[in-house]
Amino acid sequence: MKRTSGEPASRTSRRTFLGMSAGAAGLLAGTAGLARAEGSGTAPASAPAATPAASGDESLLCLPGIPVAVDYDALRTQRMTEVDPEMRAIYDQVAAGPSIREIGIDAIRKSGQTPANAVVPPGVTARNIEIPGPAGPIPTRIWMPEGVREPVGVYLSTHGGGWNFGNGMEYHDAEEGQHVLDWGCAVVRPDYRIAPEHKFPAAIEDCYAALTYLGRHGRSLGLDPTRIGVGGGCAGGNIGTVISLMARDAGEVTPAIQFLWSPACDMRNNYRSHLEFGSGYGLRLDDADFVSQNYLPSREASYDWRASPILAPTLKGAPPALVWVGEWEILHDETMAYVDRMRDAGVKVHLIEGPQQGHGFIYLYPQTAYSRTTRPKIDAIMRSYIGPRRRSREKHA
Repeated sequence: MKRTSGEPASRTSRRTFLGMSAGAAGLLAGTAGLARAEGSGTAPASAPAATPAASGDESLLCLPGIPVAVDYDALRTQRMTEVDPEMRAIYDQVAAGPSIREIGIDAIRKSGQTPANAVVPPGVTARNIEIPGPAGPIPTRIWMPEGVREPVGVYLSTHGGGWNFGNGMEYHDAEEGQHVLDWGCAVVRPDYRIAPEHKFPAAIEDCYAALTYLGRHGRSLGLDPTRIGVGGGCAGGNIGTVISLMARDAGEVTPAIQFLWSPACDMRNNYRSHLEFGSGYGLRLDDADFVSQNYLPSREASYDWRASPILAPTLKGAPPALVWVGEWEILHDETMAYVDRMRDAGVKVHLIEGPQQGHGFIYLYPQTAYSRTTRPKIDAIMRSYIGPRRRSREKHA
């Protein structure tokens, strides 16, 4: 279902779009279902906050003095009458929930610390190592297929979480272990430094160090350095594509595939989708404001291609990419622009655009009919790049 056009707005929301807003909150499993939780986590005092919505006749502003002509609230209401009931229930739930700013960093970090997330699936083994990093050892966890006897492909999980969340190693066994089972590879997840404690480019530096380490020492860990996948959701996609370009430039290790789902590609946030899907579709514009203010040390940093990879001088020679993006998410347009740049540079791109899907819905809501039918397609593509080699499958057939 393609985006429907809106009618000129006679009355629009009184909310100012801040050019400062950037980035994304990444994979926040369970955030939409959280009750309003206690906890603090504020942006730096020097960083401006998004102006909250209020009633009134004042037009939504994108650039000073230029009103937005579409009533996006009315357009959302229209869409919700047309979407299937399963998705309507999800959109109603996420629209009614508190913002990331309201929940707070501490509460969101704790929300994933559940016993179910710390269970290693049958058929998977896990162990911890340390990888040398630019600021000291990087705690890292490795999940492997049980009983494997030869070097296996590996997925370097530069995990999502808006650069602010998803840290630690104790509560990701279920998530990463499932990737092992679905893709037939190992998974390596570095506990990279996150914001606001560690600003850009700390996360980039740590994940690049992990990628370089796998290229140099992967075989000693039972991993095949010629079959490395890299990526993650939102912030994880941002980091994954950036370190892939860094690896290309260094000429030492070449990832076989980038997996970029709902990736943050341009932290300047000057795309129509930031206006159109900024409220009521999952990730809010204020959520993006909050996490990016915590991550970036300055507005100028958003023009660094390592923060906004769409600004990289060239994408020629980048690894093939598997890209998933929701049709109804604020990062849609920057993702599609990045896809176009990759294709123009001759990079092979497997693009899956989720109709009527919001930010990260492919994994945030795995029980929907869309997710159940689409994830096997993703799994098949990932296995073709980093899964068991054909001769191994034939041997055990």
